[in-house]
Order: sequence, then structure tokens, then C-alpha cells
Amino acid sequence: MATQTKTFRLPTLAGSGSSTLAETRKAAEEAVAAASKRLGGTSPSFAFLFVAPRHDLGVALAVAERALAGAAVLGCTTAGEITERGLVRGGIAALVVSASETEVAARATSDVKADPRAAAKRLCEGFGAAMKSAAGRGLSSSTTIVLTDGLNGAGEELVNEIMGATRPFQQVVGGAAGDDGAFKATSVAGGGRAHRDGAAVLHTFSRQPWGVGVDHGLEATTRPMRVTRARGNVVQEIEGRPAFEVYRDYARERGVTLEPASAGPFLIGNELGILVFDEIKRARAPLSVGPDGSLACAAGIPQGAHVAILDGKPASMVAAARQAAEEAQRNLKGARAAAVLLFDCVCRGMILDKEFSREIQAVESVFPGVPVAGLLTYGEIARFKGRLDGWHNTTAVVAAIPA
Repeated sequence: MATQTKTFRLPTLAGSGSSTLAETRKAAEEAVAAASKRLGGTSPSFAFLFVAPRHDLGVALAVAERALAGAAVLGCTTAGEITERGLVRGGIAALVVSASETEVAARATSDVKADPRAAAKRLCEGFGAAMKSAAGRGLSSSTTIVLTDGLNGAGEELVNEIMGATRPFQQVVGGAAGDDGAFKATSVAGGGRAHRDGAAVLHTFSRQPWGVGVDHGLEATTRPMRVTRARGNVVQEIEGRPAFEVYRDYARERGVTLEPASAGPFLIGNELGILVFDEIKRARAPLSVGPDGSLACAAGIPQGAHVAILDGKPASMVAAARQAAEEAQRNLKGARAAAVLLFDCVCRGMILDKEFSREIQAVESVFPGVPVAGLLTYGEIARFKGRLDGWHNTTAVVAAIPA
């Protein structure tokens, strides 16, 4: 008599949690405990922590690693913490995932700005061996989740180097850390430590692909202008004038007096869009003003590019979030979502303000009953099929984890 054997695949389980307690250790314990409840006692595989800068990220990481023994834990500081229950500031949000049919490899590093290529090499060490091991189990889909410093100006280059250090057409998604709009310093955590000028990655290998989507809903509010002098991520002149003076005039027309030392929130709420045939191809966030009136941006803008200052209407931004979620759902290729990560630009939080819950609800409408966690970022990462550029600003990036 022949004996038949069956392999039962355990579903991927996930939960989100948050806390607004004042003490870091207690807040991290509360957020992680709430997120873990939905796992029903199964062992966690990986987790993400999104931590307000008033908390000690290193302490929060230690709490999570102790509570989630054996799981890979990544985290970063934020400009706002997101779960399906809403946006808070000053808190901690957590996503905990148990995925028996997913293999993961986590890495973290510091000193990214000095040499993004070397940093990417460290972050991707062992990727080839991990991919080969996973393929032996039929886990042929891979996605790399990246958390990186939000103020060092090296994010775009780091993402490009990670794409080159993994495999052709590797799917990469994530966000840049924030510091609640202070624009002074951000931190990233992984491997037991929190780093300034740091980055952390989680390489995932699964049977089903993660679903990723991105959209912005922005529009140009100025005529096209030419960048007449720029180097790397620093725009020195627009139309032959110091770049900040262009912004100062723009602000004055809107009844705002702009000074270099306090301009950060206005700049990031009115980002520069790179235009191709009058179409917005990508947005770039100015982060600080130099003594010569230059603008240091979150990513590069080439000299000679045509740009416009961008703004968004709340309804358009909410619709864009829904469209990003729908794109992520399509890219799951028929799989059900176990959880959703949301990487949303801080400027969207500024524009939507108290209406930001509408954006979360738009994502929830596509993924009803699914745990959501994420942050308001200083840059968003989404490189997947049909999207060759990986670094974005002013976007909503949705990453759906397959069940």
C-alpha cells in the first residue's frame, strides 16, 4: 500500500502595535506585546520598530530583540509613527511577523555617507549564499527592505549600490529615517545597535513576491525652471539665482517670510519636482540651506534639469495613497496580504495634517483587516518591476507582505 505524504504550509501571521508611553522601555514593551498578540504563540521571524526621536532607539531595539528572541529586528527614528489605528507623534510603532515560508538575512552598518558603495557591500554580504539556500526550498522571490539615514544625502546612491550588490531586478523598498521635523539627526537600528549615518537591510526570500506600489498625487505650482548650477545633491542656482532665493520669493507670494535657519519645514512641504516634458518624474526634498543660498537635497538633481516647486491637494494625495495600495495588491500576484508597511513622506503629513487618517483609511480600504505599520519619512524607497528609479520623495510607498 502506497503512503502519501503532504506538506502543510503554515500561513504568515503578523500584528501591529503602538504606544505613546513616555518611558522608552515601557513604550517598546507595550508596542511589541500588542503586535505579538496576533501571532498566537508562533515564533516571530522578523520585526520593524518605528520610534519617535524623543525615545532612545537603542533601548527600544534591545527591548524588542529580547522579547522576540531569534527574530531579525530593524528600526529607525521617525517624523511620525503609523499603524492602522492612526498616526501618532512621540510614540513607538511595531510590526511583528511570523513567516515559516520566508528566509531572511539582516545587516546593519554605519558610515554610509563617506562611501555608499562600501556600505552597500557590507549590507549585502552573504546575499548570494542566502539566495541559493532559499532557492533550494523553492523560495525564489526576493525583496530587500532598507532603512537609511534621512539627512546624509547619500540615500539614493546607497539604494543604487544595493540594487547592484544583490541581483538583477532585485525588488527594493523602504524609507529614510526622520527626526520629527527638526532636521538635525536621524538614527537607524539593527544588529543590536543604533547608528547615526547608518543603514539597515532585511533581505527576504519567499515563494510569493511582496507587493509594492508607489504614487504621489502632486502637481507643479510654478513654471518650469532650469537648474543652472548643481553638484551631487546640492542645488546651487536655479535660473542663475541662488536656489534659496527662488524659494524665498515663492514663499513671499504665499505670505510666508522664509529665513535659512527655520526654512526646513517649508522646504520639505514644497519639494522640487524634476520634470521631463512637463511631467513630474520624481520629487526631491530640500533639507537645508547653505551659506551661499544653495539647497542640500535628500537626493541628487542634475545640473541642466528642469524643475518646478510642487504642492498637493489633500484629495489628490489620499487618492494617490489608494492607488499605491492597489498597485501593491496587484503585485502580490493573487496572494493575500498578511501585513502592510507604509512609508509616507513627512511632507504629506504636513499637507494633510489632521486629515492624515484619510490616507491610512485609503490603504485599509484596499487591505481590510490587515495590520499596517510604518512611518513618516525623509525619503521613500521603491524599486520594482516597471520602476527603474528606487529613491523617491513626497510619495506614499506601500509594501504588502504575502500571507
